[in-house]
Amino acid sequence: MILKSLHLVNFRNIDLTNLAPDPVFNIFWGENAQGKTNLLEAIYLLGTLKSFRGSQNEDLIRKGHERALIRGETVAAGVSNTLLIGIDSKGKQAQLNGKRVTNPESFFRCLRPILFAPEEVALVKGAPAGRRNLIDRAIFQTDPAYLSLAQEFDRILRQRNRLLKEQRGETEIEPWTAGLVRSGALIRRQRFLFVQRLLPHFQEIYDQICGQREVAELVYREGDSNLEKLEHELTLSFDQQAELERRIGNTLAGPHRDDPHFIVDGLPVRQFASQGQQRSCLLAFKTAQILDLEGLTGESPILLLDDLTGELDHKRQEFFFRFLLARKGQVFITTTDLQPLLKEGFNQARTFQIHAGSLEPA
Repeated sequence: MILKSLHLVNFRNIDLTNLAPDPVFNIFWGENAQGKTNLLEAIYLLGTLKSFRGSQNEDLIRKGHERALIRGETVAAGVSNTLLIGIDSKGKQAQLNGKRVTNPESFFRCLRPILFAPEEVALVKGAPAGRRNLIDRAIFQTDPAYLSLAQEFDRILRQRNRLLKEQRGETEIEPWTAGLVRSGALIRRQRFLFVQRLLPHFQEIYDQICGQREVAELVYREGDSNLEKLEHELTLSFDQQAELERRIGNTLAGPHRDDPHFIVDGLPVRQFASQGQQRSCLLAFKTAQILDLEGLTGESPILLLDDLTGELDHKRQEFFFRFLLARKGQVFITTTDLQPLLKEGFNQARTFQIHAGSLEPA
C-alpha cells in the first residue's frame, strides 16, 4: 500500500502543493510551526476522513479561503485509486475515482494510515476515553465496518440519554436500551478479539525494547467473545443501574464506560509507570498494530511519524528505526533536524523542506 501522489489546495497554511512521495521513506523537515504536521494530517484525513487533531472543518481551511482540497493517488492490493476530499464550512465531501462516496468502507480500504504523534503518549496514562479511542481506531483500520457500528452505538446512546434526562417512561426507554445491548455487545466483542490478537505481538515487542527486564500487558476486560454472554451481561448491568440512571439522567453501563489499560510488572501504568515505560507501551502498541494489520491484509500500512526523534529517547529510537528499515513499507516522518535520521540509515529517503507552508525537495 502506497501513496503515489498528494495534491493540496488551501489546506491549513499550505496554499498549493504537489507531492510525489518515495514508495518507502519520506522526511518532512523544517522549523516548528511551518506546516510539517499539516502534511501528515492531510494524509491521515485522506485515509480516515478525520483529523487526528480533532479539528473543526473551518480550522482545516487556509485563512481567507472558503474551501480546501486534498487529492491523492494510492495503490493497494495492486489496484490504483484516486481519493479526493473537499472541505468547506458545511462539512467534507469525498470522492473515489471521480464518484461521490456513498459507502465509506470502500474509501477507507484504499489508504490505512497509522499515526505516531507526541500527544498520544498521554493516552497511556490519561483518561480511559483516550485508550478506548486508541483501540477503536486500530480496529477500524483492520475492519472499516467497525466505524458504522461505533456510530450506531453513539446515536442510540445520545437518544437514550436524552430520554433519561427528560424522565421519560420505561416503555419509551426500553427499545433504546435493547439497541445499546446489541451494539454494545458487538463493540465489546470486537475490542476483546482485537486485544487478544494484538497481545502476543505487544508483549514480544515490549521485551525487545526493554530487554525482557519487565512484563507488560494490555488489559481490556475479563470475559470472552461469546455474544450471548456479553448481551446478558449488559442487560444485567442496565437492570442494576436503572434507578441511578434515572436520577442522574445518564447511561452508566456499556462499552463507553470501559477502561482498557496497560500494566507493567503487575502495576497499572496510569498510576505507577515512568515516562520511559509509558513511551515503551505506546511504541509496542503501535508496532504491534502494524504487524497485526500486515497479517490481516497482507500489505504494509502507511506510517505517519510526527517528531519521533523529539519524543523517543535514543534506545527507543534505535529499536523503532531498525524496525522501519527492515519492513520497507511507506513512511512519512517529520523532524526539525535532518542529520540524526540520515545517520540512522535514512540517507536513501526522499526529503522535503517546508517553510511557511511551502514545500521543496531538499
